Amino acid sequence: MNKKLLFFLFFIASAALQAQTKYGILIETNLSPFEGWNGSHAGNHRITVGSKSISKGSNFEDVSVTEYDFFYVTDNPATIECRGSTAGNKDGQDCTRSKSVPYDKETFVSSSFSGCIGSSNILGIYLPQPVKTNICNQDVITLTRGWNWQYSYDSTNWNNFPSSYQDKKTISFKLEDLPNYTGKLKLYIHTGYQNQFTDFITYDIIPCSPNLVGDPLKVNTRCSYSNDGQVTFTFDRDIAENEHFKFNIFDDTDGRLVDDVDVYPAGFPDRKFTYSGLAKGVYFLRYQTFIGNQQTSTADSVPFTISNPSVFSFQALESPPNCHDDFGTINIIPSGGTTPYYYKINTDPEVEFTTAITIQKKSGDYSIKVRDSKNCIDTTANN
Repeated sequence: MNKKLLFFLFFIASAALQAQTKYGILIETNLSPFEGWNGSHAGNHRITVGSKSISKGSNFEDVSVTEYDFFYVTDNPATIECRGSTAGNKDGQDCTRSKSVPYDKETFVSSSFSGCIGSSNILGIYLPQPVKTNICNQDVITLTRGWNWQYSYDSTNWNNFPSSYQDKKTISFKLEDLPNYTGKLKLYIHTGYQNQFTDFITYDIIPCSPNLVGDPLKVNTRCSYSNDGQVTFTFDRDIAENEHFKFNIFDDTDGRLVDDVDVYPAGFPDRKFTYSGLAKGVYFLRYQTFIGNQQTSTADSVPFTISNPSVFSFQALESPPNCHDDFGTINIIPSGGTTPYYYKINTDPEVEFTTAITIQKKSGDYSIKVRDSKNCIDTTANN
């Protein structure tokens, strides 16, 4: 094959994605039956957008008729001008109606006009380039300001969306709802009416991140004052040898990034990732993987809460002996934390208890240490 022929074929493939203009107008007009004109012998229904207009005459059928008109907007009108009229009404009262609609081709969505011999829905046809251009096959794409829809992969031929998406101003779909997306790099979409379309928009097709399975498995902090909470996430697939995770932990209250972690296959046992060192709070995980330098889609976990146990504290109340050789008492009164509790006096063995306890001791100096079952201690200044 010579170079001229190669160039010609490339030109044909590229030309398949060319559209005439960005902006269009689709007008759906319902013309009333003849009997509805109050005996008039003529009528007109006109809608003008800049240099383009549609004009409808009287419907002489006994039933209403719906007609569609589409045109490109190639200038910069500021209004849509609508006018309806009849002539020769049998009661002598001819109808005249008009309406001026503000129009900005970047933002106009729709309007309506009820004339004398019919009514129209006026639809703006325009697809702005999406803010999010990276999509995977499970991402939901919602498009508005269209009517008939077509798609293309990788600068190849245009294909119609399935019939369930046609003749609709707004559609929502996933890439996996369209045939033959596997292995494609780019998705192009345009919209219009029948075989007339406005400019296309472009998406880059990327792999999907693994999906989370179930709710996060949480471990609350050990003590009221510690930052050792942890959470474990489970995913629905392994990551490949040339793939790695990017995990971002966010504070769900203020959106603050708490930490970011890169995880490779060796650190992803049993499709699980565990993050430790969390303080009390509400968090969520944002994650994606990278296959080489190719990023996958980003996904968020549901928010999860790390809680603290109640504050552990205790009181040690002493009662001195009444006589020289009598026993005095030490009352240890614990609260909060996690039972059972443990106390230790001087070098004596540690003793387990669950409620307030009274200990008899001879007169003397004693050092008392008390903890709960999680090794939490009383951090208040005085006991």
